[in-house]
Amino acid sequence: MRVVLRPIPEHPDAVGLVDGQPLTVDGRDAYAGGRALSQEEIGEALAAAVEEAASALWGSDYLGSLSRVLGLNRRSVVGDRIARNGLPAWALAIIGYGAGAPVPRALGYLLLAAAEVLDATDEHPRGKRDALARQGLEDALALVERARNMKHLPAGTRCPPSALLRQIEGLHERRMAGSS
Repeated sequence: MRVVLRPIPEHPDAVGLVDGQPLTVDGRDAYAGGRALSQEEIGEALAAAVEEAASALWGSDYLGSLSRVLGLNRRSVVGDRIARNGLPAWALAIIGYGAGAPVPRALGYLLLAAAEVLDATDEHPRGKRDALARQGLEDALALVERARNMKHLPAGTRCPPSALLRQIEGLHERRMAGSS
């Protein structure tokens, strides 16, 4: 049996495919091709599919990241536990959606960043949290772009550290202005 976790546009309730048939999960009960699948029947293939999808998002050391993003105990996302108990449909859908992204690893990092923002801003109203997340992404993009541009300066060109510090201070000032 082969399970692949990914979005199935023709079947919006599906979390993936089982041997080419749409896989749906109700609670922890799996269905494919109009029939129920026991956990014993699908467990190992489901665990392998979770490992494959999570590895696409976070690499082979995915357990901590998967646990953090889903908000589940780390033991709950270990392969033998998944084989024995499965995972809820919402968790499988998130993993499959992420693995189906054009650049899964980038989305994996964004999911981790989102978990960090949510964990750090539980007390903030949604609007403020969203502004912090947008600003954080803009800052990250600007800093990485700056790093890439610095690598491509003509030989002998120097960028004084003060210019870089001014740019970083500008990012900090924008962040502070957005959080007040």
